[in-house]
Amino acid sequence: MQEVARLGRQRGTGSPGASALTAAELRVLPLPATHLSSAELFVSLHTVKSQQASVYRKLGASSRSQAVARARQLGLLEG
Repeated sequence: MQEVARLGRQRGTGSPGASALTAAELRVLPLPATHLSSAELFVSLHTVKSQQASVYRKLGASSRSQAVARARQLGLLEG
């Protein structure tokens, strides 16, 4: 999770979608790529779903794979 925070701080302000993500959204961003569970974040499933929906909207993604690809393209996720 520290890696996500570091990547979030490094993201460029010129990256569409990336600069609009909140700290909470950056925290749940790795979930689709790594299949972590909401229990590992100590938040409710509803919170994770809500934040992921917001991430998808801000990244212009309509699926898990699109969100992961866009986040990697923006440098928010490694891989």
